Amino acid sequence: MLLRRLFFLNANKNKYVSVGFYPSRSYLPLVEFGVIRSCRSKAINLTDEQVYTTAQCLPAVADAMCKEGKDVETPIMKCERGNVRLGTPKRRRGLTRLYVGSEYICLTSLDLHYIAGIFNIVHQQMRDYVLTLSQLLS
Repeated sequence: MLLRRLFFLNANKNKYVSVGFYPSRSYLPLVEFGVIRSCRSKAINLTDEQVYTTAQCLPAVADAMCKEGKDVETPIMKCERGNVRLGTPKRRRGLTRLYVGSEYICLTSLDLHYIAGIFNIVHQQMRDYVLTLSQLLS
């Protein structure tokens, strides 16, 4: 990892969002959502187009999560563009899943609201990394 920016999503520091250049992937700037577990850690990487899609979907899904439990009919929100999906599942209330292809990360409502609050910073950092990519490669 080169020039990494890391944001922890909870006090346990076992869920995170990071932005960085990945030497193993031709120094592409990617956003990584990850969960650190003792048995098996998990991470998914988003490209700049996928970050843009996530930034567009986050406010609507976060609003749907806020309304959960206040009405008898809990809103089920799904946002899907390309291979990125973000939505509130029917069965597991209080969780949101961020899919990239077939891989996903589960986010609680607190995680989702924190990400929605800081995602403009993550999105801006990603745009800055994309702009400096040509300088890095030269």
